[in-house]
Amino acid sequence: MPRIRRRTQDSRSGGTVAGPMPSYLRLYSETRPASSGRFGDFWPGVDKLCRAFEQATGWPLQCLPEPAASNSPAGILWSAPASPDAEQEQLHVAVASVEGPASVETQIELPAAVELAGTIGHLLAELARARQALWKREAELAAGVPLSPRTGEPHLAQRLQAALRAATEAASCDAAALYLVDETTSYLKLRSVWGLPQERLLLPPRDLPRCPADLEALLGHAVVVQDAAAQAEWRPPEPFAAAVCLPVASATAPLGTLWVFGDRSQDFSDRELNMVEIVAGRIAVELEREMLATAGADASRLKRQIASAERLQDRNLPHVSPLSDLWQIAAWTQSAGELNGEFYDWFVRGDDLLALVLGSSRHEAIEGALSAGSLRAAARAHLQYADDPAAVLRRLSESFWSGSPGDETAGLLVAVADSHTPAVRLAAAGCPAVWKIADRGATRLTEESPAIGLDPLTRYTVREEAFSSGELLVVLGEGAVRMLRAQEPAGEQEMIELLGAHRDQPAGMLVELLHDRLTALAAEGHAADCTAMVLKCRDSLSSCVACNTPPSR
Repeated sequence: MPRIRRRTQDSRSGGTVAGPMPSYLRLYSETRPASSGRFGDFWPGVDKLCRAFEQATGWPLQCLPEPAASNSPAGILWSAPASPDAEQEQLHVAVASVEGPASVETQIELPAAVELAGTIGHLLAELARARQALWKREAELAAGVPLSPRTGEPHLAQRLQAALRAATEAASCDAAALYLVDETTSYLKLRSVWGLPQERLLLPPRDLPRCPADLEALLGHAVVVQDAAAQAEWRPPEPFAAAVCLPVASATAPLGTLWVFGDRSQDFSDRELNMVEIVAGRIAVELEREMLATAGADASRLKRQIASAERLQDRNLPHVSPLSDLWQIAAWTQSAGELNGEFYDWFVRGDDLLALVLGSSRHEAIEGALSAGSLRAAARAHLQYADDPAAVLRRLSESFWSGSPGDETAGLLVAVADSHTPAVRLAAAGCPAVWKIADRGATRLTEESPAIGLDPLTRYTVREEAFSSGELLVVLGEGAVRMLRAQEPAGEQEMIELLGAHRDQPAGMLVELLHDRLTALAAEGHAADCTAMVLKCRDSLSSCVACNTPPSR
């Protein structure tokens, strides 16, 4: 008859016994080992500290672990826990009564000694927290060791076959097979064999619901088939006289089953089952290591590609202000993750007009970066010849709407600044915020409108604005607007007032103010891709003409 082996510890003999599985659940509760009672074994300086306390105060100081403190030792006048963290071994600081003559001629009052002991307890608690954090950090660093294939290491197929051979020899059998479950846990596929023809690997997978022995093994049990008569009940995959099936599982999920087959009927001993179980654990380790190595290599390759894309995004941004006697311009952008879904751009056209663009993709991460790159290239191409910012937005919206399934949307500001007269023509799509800051205050120049790619029939409005010396055009991308509004309703208005108070500063300094404020918001948990641009009408034309250099960012 078939048997399901259950291995438990015999408390009297310390050996392993086997028996039938019970019809009820067995619950095992883990108990922590008893403490030695000497906290100085873990804290080498505690004994010296206690002696110094007694010499200074005349009262003995004791540092007790939780079990000793809970037993209320005799002679303890006061005690209090010093490590409230449940993950740490509880430390109690206690002041004991004096046995015999006092250690100092003038013994201090007990309340003063208790206060000093409590302070020492707090310091020990902080030290315990630091040691606990170091302990956890070292374990985390151990898990972060890079895993890479060893040079000259045998292929996984050879390692699995060697493990199957070891299992076969350990159980005094003749063949072994490894079956692994699929991602949906619906069937078992033969992946490696020993002692069986290699053609077995070409067989179709086995349906898991029709494999009772494998199902039992995947629950964590060892299924032993002792003779051929039991095969009709457990249906092993190969017609051998005896077989044993054990689970191959990681710490979090079952991976498959290991079958060991014998040509003759035999009763597998506990030693043989233990050896086969060890081999099953080795197979699980080999499989997990291979998966981790593959995932690590893929992650490393993806990380290099993302880093290259980040460098490309940064190179495509303009970092030098154009030579203009009329305008100062500076901008800054920052991504919430690895790649940026927002951008800014400017260039001087052949007719000396200064073209400005600031865009925000509605997607995130890699998808947002790809969308932002295509939007920037299309906007730059249209602005090479178009003088009407609204016409540029309309053409871009038609292109995005017709060239995507309908989910390719973005916010965009397009502006054209005259190089001879202080005037700017602009149009916006989506939710970028555009402000004009002058002596008399700040004015919002744009309102929310349909995003690019949302509706090809949208008609955008052009606004033309004249500027005087020292006046500012401030543009915030959609991410920056969300960050400011997430903090408080008046966050955007406060930012504009801050820039107005420093309106006499160069455009680069004003962008630095925006950078500091938005970076602080990101640190508070309101992170998003954010971009800001400042266009300033120069205060003095003559000084700029004399230096003939662009302002520094």
